[in-house]
Amino acid sequence: MAKTTTTKKTTTAKKTTTAAKKSATKSAAAKKTTTAAKKTTATATKKTAAAKPAAKKTTTTSKSATEISVTGNKKVGTLRKEFNKKFPYLNLYVCYSYSREMVKKGDSLGGRIPDDRTLASVRRADSGGDISISGNKKIKSLEKEFDTVFGLYCQVCYTNGENHRYYTSSTSDDKTLASFNAECEKSGCKKGVWK
Repeated sequence: MAKTTTTKKTTTAKKTTTAAKKSATKSAAAKKTTTAAKKTTATATKKTAAAKPAAKKTTTTSKSATEISVTGNKKVGTLRKEFNKKFPYLNLYVCYSYSREMVKKGDSLGGRIPDDRTLASVRRADSGGDISISGNKKIKSLEKEFDTVFGLYCQVCYTNGENHRYYTSSTSDDKTLASFNAECEKSGCKKGVWK
């Protein structure tokens, strides 16, 4: 009888040891799987984090390349330089609102705002806001926005090959800034004249 009990105990111990080994093997496999999953997640997170700033940078670059932001704290001279850099065959005159009446009477474009003044310092008291200038904006839309947003008279101008300056009229006001700039280039207008 003692032998049977000992054999049963040995068999039970072997079974327990085998079960423990299987459990330990399963546990080790689970740990390996968990570790591999964590590494994969960490790698994916790093790749995503690295990709995000690049996408943000591209968006910022493309927006700044296509638009000029016009705010109240921008100086008139800075705006005119930026405008001419984007549209090298065009010039932007920003004038006090009374200049509109002078032009209607046939006088030359007068009342131009000095380049060292900010738009906020010269705009109409009840006006405010911002404007963005892009190549697909029509000339008449830009000139109207300066009137409604800042209360200022604005004219898009160009200088022909003989050094005569002109501002756009009703025939060219329906064109976009980009298309009129290209037209001025083809017709031999002066490039880089912004003052």
